[in-house]
Amino acid sequence: MTAALVVIAVLLGAAGQAQAIGITGVRAAPDDPRAGAHSNFNLSFNVANPSDHLKDLTVDLPTGLLGNPMSTTQCTEAQLNADACPADSQVGTTTTNVTALGLPLSVPGTVYNVQPPAGAPAQLGLVLRPVLGLLGKIYIDVRIRVRDESDYGLQTIINNLPRTQAGLPIEIDSLSLTLDGALTNGRNFMVNPTTCATATTKVTADSYASSRPVTATGAFTPTDCGGEPFQPGMQIGIDQPTPDTITPHSIGLTQPEDVNGRAVSHVKKAVVRLPAGTSFNPSIAPTLQLCSSAQFGGQGDPNVKCPAASLVGHVAFDNPLLGTVPGDVYFGREPSNPYMLYIIGQKSGVTVKIKAVVDPDDDTGQITTTFDNLPQVPFTKFNLSFIGGPRGVLVTPPSCGTYTGSITATPYSGGPSQTPTTQFQISDDQRGGCFPRESPTVSGDVDNHKALASPSMDLDVVRPVDSRRPAKLDVALPKGLLGKINAIPQCSGADGNAGTCASNTQIGTVTVQAGSGPLPITLRGNVYLGTGTANAVARIWLDIPVRVGPIDLGVFTLGNLLTLGRTDGRVHVNASIPAAFKGFPLGLRELKLTIDRRGFLQNPSGCDARSFDVTATAYDGTTGSGSGPFQARACDELRFAPKVYTSVEDPKVKAANSQPPFETEIVPNATDSALQHVQVLVSAAMQPNPAALSEGLCPPAQLAAEQCPAGSLIGTATATTPLLKDTLRGNVYLSDIGTPAPDEEGVELPYASVFLKAPGVDLRLDGQLRLSPNAGRLQADFDGLPDVPLTDFKLSFYGARTGHAGPFTNVADLCSAEFAPSDATLFSQAEQRAVAQPVLDAAACRRGALVRADVSGLGTSKPAAAITVGRSPTNRDNFRQVTILVPKGLSGRPAKAGAISVLSNGRRLAKKHWKLTKGKLTIRIPSKGAGKVLVVFKKGAIVPTDATRRKARQVTSGLSGARPVKLRLSVYATELKGRKTRTTVDVDGRP
Repeated sequence: MTAALVVIAVLLGAAGQAQAIGITGVRAAPDDPRAGAHSNFNLSFNVANPSDHLKDLTVDLPTGLLGNPMSTTQCTEAQLNADACPADSQVGTTTTNVTALGLPLSVPGTVYNVQPPAGAPAQLGLVLRPVLGLLGKIYIDVRIRVRDESDYGLQTIINNLPRTQAGLPIEIDSLSLTLDGALTNGRNFMVNPTTCATATTKVTADSYASSRPVTATGAFTPTDCGGEPFQPGMQIGIDQPTPDTITPHSIGLTQPEDVNGRAVSHVKKAVVRLPAGTSFNPSIAPTLQLCSSAQFGGQGDPNVKCPAASLVGHVAFDNPLLGTVPGDVYFGREPSNPYMLYIIGQKSGVTVKIKAVVDPDDDTGQITTTFDNLPQVPFTKFNLSFIGGPRGVLVTPPSCGTYTGSITATPYSGGPSQTPTTQFQISDDQRGGCFPRESPTVSGDVDNHKALASPSMDLDVVRPVDSRRPAKLDVALPKGLLGKINAIPQCSGADGNAGTCASNTQIGTVTVQAGSGPLPITLRGNVYLGTGTANAVARIWLDIPVRVGPIDLGVFTLGNLLTLGRTDGRVHVNASIPAAFKGFPLGLRELKLTIDRRGFLQNPSGCDARSFDVTATAYDGTTGSGSGPFQARACDELRFAPKVYTSVEDPKVKAANSQPPFETEIVPNATDSALQHVQVLVSAAMQPNPAALSEGLCPPAQLAAEQCPAGSLIGTATATTPLLKDTLRGNVYLSDIGTPAPDEEGVELPYASVFLKAPGVDLRLDGQLRLSPNAGRLQADFDGLPDVPLTDFKLSFYGARTGHAGPFTNVADLCSAEFAPSDATLFSQAEQRAVAQPVLDAAACRRGALVRADVSGLGTSKPAAAITVGRSPTNRDNFRQVTILVPKGLSGRPAKAGAISVLSNGRRLAKKHWKLTKGKLTIRIPSKGAGKVLVVFKKGAIVPTDATRRKARQVTSGLSGARPVKLRLSVYATELKGRKTRTTVDVDGRP
C-alpha cells in the first residue's frame, strides 16, 4: 500500500513541474488598525505554482510593528520539538493549506515564543498538526532578525520548509498566520506602528526548483494617530550634586509602556537641554581624541573604531524586544557639526547606532543635544551616563540652587511635541546647605623697586578650587604704580574686539588657568593697551588663543576696563568674565599678567608699605578679597620742590573790601615725588566770609552722584599730568561729608570737594576748611592725595556773583605793598616737606615784561647789542612769543642772522624758532614757554643809520668823553595763557 502511494505521489509531482513558484494575495493587517493598538496581526498569502515546492520564506514586517518576547514564558527548542511548549508561551495561531497525494489538506497550528539561540533577539516556533495525524506533526523554527542596517523593523525567516512529510511529498498552497495582541496572561505581545503612514509587509520566497526569490507585498494604514498617547519624561542623576564639581551625570528620557491599553508613540526627535550652569569640563580637552563618522561606521555595522580617548560615557535603554541594551558613547566631530555624540548599543546580535548633535551655547555654556530621526522602536528608558573624574565630561552649576533641565520630544504619531522637565538641587553639603565663599589671593612684584623707576611687573591672581567661579574681578595696583597710557599707541575698540590689535600696542603677556577640579587647562596669550571708554581711561585687552587637544575655539578676547580710584587715584583693572566662551565655561582659576613694555609703568614716589588688592564677585553674588604686599625703595633720592602761586585773575578787581576770585596754583615737577598733603593758609589780607562758606552744602549722597545744589558750587579746578593727554577739569563744591577732629584749633567749616574729570577719569579730592586762630585766616588741608605726577594744579574760588557772596574779602588794595603773602606747607609721598609764601599776583596790578638792554658800537658800522626779556616778579606765566622791535636809528640785517644768538631759559634756540627782518626779531618759544629770553646781536647783525652813526661820532669828539645815544626799545610778549603785554624802555646806546 505504501509503495503504491509513493508511486502515485511521484507521478503527481512529475506532472506539476511546469511553472515557477509565485506569491499572491498577500494580506497583512491588524484586527484593530489604531496606531499603537495591541491588536492581533493577521498575515496570509497564496503560493502560485506550489509544485515548485516553497523552500525559504522571509517576511519583513512594517517599521514599528513589533512583538514583545518578554511578555510570555519562552518555550525551549526541546519542548517545541516535542509539542510540549507551555500554554502561556503561545503567541498566535496558523493555518497552512497543503496538497498531499493530490488531496488538499488544511493544517492548523500554534505559534510559540521560543528561547532564541545566543546572538539572536527572538525566535518563534510553529507546530503544525495535520488532521487525524495523517502526516504527523510538523515543527518549524522561525528566526527573528532586526533590520538594524536600515529601519530597525522585524524580519522573520523560515528556511528549508519541508517538501515531504512522513515520506509523502507535500506542496504548500497558502499560509495564514495570526500573532496575538492581548495574551491570556494579561500582557500584550503585538503592537501596531505608532505612525499613521502606510505600513507595508513584504513577503519574499524562493523554491527548491529555482534560486530566484519572488516577492509580494501587503499593506494597511494605521488610524487614530490623534488619539495616540505620548507621555515622555526626563530624569537627571548626579553623583555629587555640589557646586562646580566634575562628577558623573546620567540623563534619561523615559516613557510608559502603555497608556489606557495603547502603546505610547515612539519618539521621532528629542532635544535635550541640560540646566543652565551644567556645562562641559574644559579639562577634558588635553587628553580627548575625537571620533570621526568613518571610525564610528555605518548603521548596522557592529565594529566601531573610535579612539579609546573619545569614549565619554555609556548608554542603556530598555526595549521590549531586547531588554536592557548596553552600549558606549563617543565624542566626535563632523564637517558641519563640531561636536557630536556617537552612541552604539549592542545586544543579541542587534546593533543600534544613533548620532546626536551637541550645541553648547556660546555665551552661557548651556548644552543642548539634538537626537533626530530616532529608530521607531519602543523604550521605557533611554539613559546616557557620562564619566566623571578630573577629566570627566560635565561640571555641575557654579552656585547653589534649584536647576531645571528639559527635553522637547516629538512623536512619530504626528501629535504635538511635549517638553517634560526635571529638577535637581545643588548645595555645598548635598543636603540643601549653602556655604559660599570667595577667597582670591593676589601677589605682584616688579623687577626694579626704585621710586619713579619704569619697571616690568608680574601680577598673579589665584582662585582656590573650593571657591565660587568669579564673574567679576577688580584688581587694584599699589597706590602710585601707574601706566603711562599717553606714551604708547593704543588699540581701538573695534580691533580689540576682533582680536587684531597691532603689535606696537602690546604691553605684555598673559597666562590663564581655567576649569574645575584638580587639572585646570593652561592658556597663554598677549596683553594690549586699548583706547578708553566713557567710564575708563583705557582698556587692557587680553588675546588668548584657545587651542587644547583637538578643541580649537579661536582667540578669546577680553577687554578689561582701566579705571582710577575716585579718591586715591589707584589704577584698577576691572574684568567682567563671561560665563563661557564658545560653549566652554570660563571657570578662571589663575590669572598671570606680565607687563614688560619698556617705559610704560612707573613706580610710586612714596616708599611706605602698599599693596596689590583684588576683589572677586561670583555669579551668585558672593564676594571676597585678598591682598599682596608691595613697597618702593630709594624715595630719599627724589627731589621735592613744588612752586606755589596765588592770584586774582579778574583785572577789574583791585580796591579794598572787594570780593575777588582767588586762585591757588601749585606747579610740581613731574620727576619729583608727588604731593601727599597740601596745607594753604590764605593771606590775612584775604579775609574769609563764613556765611559764603557755609550756605548750600552738598549732602554726601548728592556729592557722590555730583548732583549738588547750585548754591554749593564755589569754584573750579584743573590739573595736568604727563600720564594723560587731556587736562583734568571740574567743579568745587562745599560739602557736608564729615567733621574735622575736635581737638584741632580753629573754627570748623565744611569741606571743599574738588572734582577732576577727563575722558574715563573721575577723581574727587576732599579738603578740610577751617578758620585758623591765626588772625582768622582760611586754612585748607588736602590730605591723602593720589600718588600721581602733576605738572600743574589750580584751585579757583569764585568771587562775588549774582545772588552769592564771594568766599573772600580783600581788606587792602590788591596792589598795596602791605598785602601779606599766603603760607603754604606741602608734603610729598616720600614724606619730604616744602614751604612757600606766595605773594598775591593781581591781574589789575600786572605790568609788562622786564626788559634790559645794552647797545654799543653805534659809531661803527657793526654795533652789538644784548637784550634780556623776563617775567615781572608778580607774573608766573611763561612767554610763548616775544617780538623785539629794532629801535629807531638801527636796522636789522637778515643776511647776517647767523650772528644772532637766542637763549630761552639759558638754552640756545634753533634758528627755526625765530626770524629777523629789518624792523623786528620774532621769537616763538616751543613747549612750556620761557620765563627769560636773552638775545645777543653780534657785530654785523644790526647796523646804525648814517644819522645815528654821525650822532654817535659827534658825542665822542668832545674832550668830555663819550655820551650815550638815546634809543627807544619796544618789546611785545604773549604769555602761555594768551595775555599780551607791551613794554617800552629807553636805552642808552654807547658810541
